[in-house]
Amino acid sequence: MSELINLVATVLRVPVDAVDDDTGTATTAAWSSLRHVEIVVGVEKTFGVRLTPREARSCRSVRALRDVLSGKGVTP
Repeated sequence: MSELINLVATVLRVPVDAVDDDTGTATTAAWSSLRHVEIVVGVEKTFGVRLTPREARSCRSVRALRDVLSGKGVTP
């Protein structure tokens, strides 16, 4: 299980097995604007990266988070 999946599940307060790459604002009611900020802050702390405001806004799913992290040389 990936650290990113665990982080998102914890922030959203959903079971880990309910989170996959398609989990995001369009598919998960628990992913509110407040939870989005918590996810972004958690990603930055957990993976030791800094997301630009544009990157933070564009990360509306686990897949998008994975892509941004990969672009920064991080394997989530």
